[in-house]
Amino acid sequence: MSKTLNHIYEHSIPKKLNISWEEFHDIQHTEPITSVRMNPLKQTTQFESEEKVPWSEHGYYLKNRPNFTADPLLHAGAYYVQEASSMFLEFALKQLVDFNKQLTALDLCAAPGGKTTLLSSLLSEDSLLIANEVIATRVNILNENVTKWGNINTWISNSDALHFGKLFNHFDLMIVDAPCSGSGLFRRIPGYLDEWTQDNVNLCVQRQKRILHDSYPCIAQDGILIYMTCSFSQEENEEIVDYVLENFDVESCNLPLDKKWNIIETESEIHKGKGYRFFPHKLKGEGFFLACFKKKDGSMKDIPYEKNKNKLAIESEVLTNYIDMNGLVAINQNSNILLMQENHVPYYYALTSQLKLIKKGILAGQIIRNELIPDHELAMYSKIKKEIKSIELTLNEAILYLKKENIILNDSPKGWLLVQYQQQNLGWVKNIGNRVNNYYPSNYRILNKNILPSK
Repeated sequence: MSKTLNHIYEHSIPKKLNISWEEFHDIQHTEPITSVRMNPLKQTTQFESEEKVPWSEHGYYLKNRPNFTADPLLHAGAYYVQEASSMFLEFALKQLVDFNKQLTALDLCAAPGGKTTLLSSLLSEDSLLIANEVIATRVNILNENVTKWGNINTWISNSDALHFGKLFNHFDLMIVDAPCSGSGLFRRIPGYLDEWTQDNVNLCVQRQKRILHDSYPCIAQDGILIYMTCSFSQEENEEIVDYVLENFDVESCNLPLDKKWNIIETESEIHKGKGYRFFPHKLKGEGFFLACFKKKDGSMKDIPYEKNKNKLAIESEVLTNYIDMNGLVAINQNSNILLMQENHVPYYYALTSQLKLIKKGILAGQIIRNELIPDHELAMYSKIKKEIKSIELTLNEAILYLKKENIILNDSPKGWLLVQYQQQNLGWVKNIGNRVNNYYPSNYRILNKNILPSK
């Protein structure tokens, strides 16, 4: 470890920051800090007595790391386990973006979904967030986390940055949490240390430049670009800031920091662009870097022309048993009923032809013989009606349900039921009298055999 850390310290961290070698080295041998961010639309009191993350409204530090997999509230989307430093995105966004406006946002490198769910909570329902992940094998975990978060304003794409570059002036905001060498996470993920090489840093730099170059045209005039890494290397941080200022018509944005946070403001060598560095020996978080830019060229946001609006009146009547359809549209996509904001319909048609969209709005389910066969996404939707027939599970019952095993619900009404734990929705069952069918998604189920209900 010391050899690699020494190389990073000597060759990657700007000397003008005056970082102590001993503190930088020693902190890597300590236990990483666990932090969570609560879902404001699925409120619980679970962590309210814990220490707050100072730059995040809903972030908390935990004294100990619990077994999150065994907590039904995690599966319900009541909170997200997120590294505290990366929650600084929330503070940056609140300084630069007017969330009272109807916005179109892009999280370009979104998996596994921490920053996507953070941004989703800041945006209004009328705003639209496209969470993109180019690596197909990482899309499933992104989809799962977005589904559990339960917002209708977030869609998922599996597309290359180049495809977004063809959507000229579409987005008010683009976040690039760039693939990087990962040196800022050595304490949290020790395996990254074994994989780290300077050659990999150089490869990441080329990838970062390509992603920014290919996607930049999709930002509208006066739009905000936020660039982030979890790397200590100035090649991936300050030098990328210089690359952006050299190649694009943008201005660097300054953020008003609280000195007590111990976040270090840096400047790029050539163009003096601002960046913000997190060092784990100076604050409660891992290594992280963020820089913000405002686009000056391009044109104002291009809103797609609305066409082929497809309202399904019959299906809408069925859906009103589950949700308030005011302001929403139901679209029939290959017998699947999608719910989305009415003002998002033009994007549905415009973006479907340009991107590989994996998720659009909320999948309500299928309608068969005028009955809705509800999908798990509908159970997770934060605005599903409270009046729907539901049943509260004990912790033991909830674990059995999440393992997709049989549960016994005595004296429960027949038909479709929402199962809940501490008043948070977990999913669907159908009580047919002699048995209860468990409809929890097989690909979400708890696989760890050591997680067992208590006797």
